[in-house]
Amino acid sequence: MAFHLLRATVFVATLLHHDVAVAQQSNIVPEDLRGGFESQGTEVQVSFTGEAVNGFKDGTAFDKDAVTQEPTFALGDSSGIAPSTLYTIIMVDTTCPKKRVLHYARPNFKNNFDATNIATQSAALQAYKAPGAFGETGDTRQYSFLMYMNPQRKQIDSLQLPAEGEAFDVKKFQTDNGLKDPTAGVGMVVKLGGTADCGGDQPNGVPDNLPSPVPPRSTATRQPAGGATSAPTLSSSPGNGTSGSSGSNGSNDSNDSNGSNSPASSDARTSGLVGASSTLGAGPAEQTTNAAPGMSADRYGLLSSLFAIAGLAIW
Repeated sequence: MAFHLLRATVFVATLLHHDVAVAQQSNIVPEDLRGGFESQGTEVQVSFTGEAVNGFKDGTAFDKDAVTQEPTFALGDSSGIAPSTLYTIIMVDTTCPKKRVLHYARPNFKNNFDATNIATQSAALQAYKAPGAFGETGDTRQYSFLMYMNPQRKQIDSLQLPAEGEAFDVKKFQTDNGLKDPTAGVGMVVKLGGTADCGGDQPNGVPDNLPSPVPPRSTATRQPAGGATSAPTLSSSPGNGTSGSSGSNGSNDSNDSNGSNSPASSDARTSGLVGASSTLGAGPAEQTTNAAPGMSADRYGLLSSLFAIAGLAIW
């Protein structure tokens, strides 16, 4: 009897897991780049405020000054987190269907048991080029963050990339570097002023009523080792001083619009890593829709009760 009850409990837990492991949705990432989202059930969250676990909503419209710094990243609440899995993240200007441009490429992000944050010690292979860095214009300029799973979970030391500012063929990039379709992605809109010039083609449209950025939870941040703030563009050696500029949303300070190509500092547990954010937790108002809905409290309660019953029966 106890065995059957335990088996039923595990079965219900499996159903609950599959219920939340749904594909990440996006209205900004072009359809031809979303094919891998359906099969993986993985989500990526992106933040320009150092709070990646509360990443911006897909389609959020940013002012240019709010996105000058390299962002931080996290997996979605319903993603299966495996510390041995490595990810490569790129940012692409996807405004013009026939002329996409690479703005960022950094490999070997992984979870380091810091909530769902993912970070990397590897240098960017395409340093972060902020929106507008290549002279592009348009009040609805669209950028897509795409997350790839490293083949065989191996570290990537180099990527075949086009020259900076040249047209970027995403499918060719994947073929050249042995990558499958991206497993997740999220898009943003940046107000650069003027209209987008797509060489006679129409730029991709955007939905009405785009969401606005959510302010940071708190202006207070934890201090990492060495006294550095949690800005993703700082560079440091453990125990030494650091230099760089803040990654807070809306900052007018620019790091020459290209981020840092050296490992960056985060908090005390991830000093030397890029992408880890320092947060005290998220309030309900800050939960985002760029990731699939996580398991709700009532599901956790049900699951706990089932395991408690099973344990009692076995005892």
